Amino acid sequence: MNSKKTIFPYLFLTISTLNSCKNKISCQIPEEVTYSKQIKTIIETDCFLCHAQDVYKTKASRNKIFDYESLKKSGKSGVLIGSITHTKGYIAMPYKKGVKIDSCNIELIKKWVQTGMKN
Repeated sequence: MNSKKTIFPYLFLTISTLNSCKNKISCQIPEEVTYSKQIKTIIETDCFLCHAQDVYKTKASRNKIFDYESLKKSGKSGVLIGSITHTKGYIAMPYKKGVKIDSCNIELIKKWVQTGMKN
């Protein structure tokens, strides 16, 4: 019975550590994030179904993000980050209940916005 008392704290610590690590993802975020090197590909892959130049007027309520200048405006206003992180008060993107773009891509976009949205 005494061995159960001494092993319980270690078992609890091990389970707690495993649970705290299971949702953490390590992203390789470069020092410099630019639109042309990283962000453009993410936007084209994850957003162009509705936000490409030839479809945004009918599918995306006229929200233009298909070029650098338009995406930069969205970044400055806070709409870009609010939407992709599903922050309350913003329309969650992509517009599918509970679906987000890849978490590492979200981190890349956040860094791009935080570091001045270089082209």
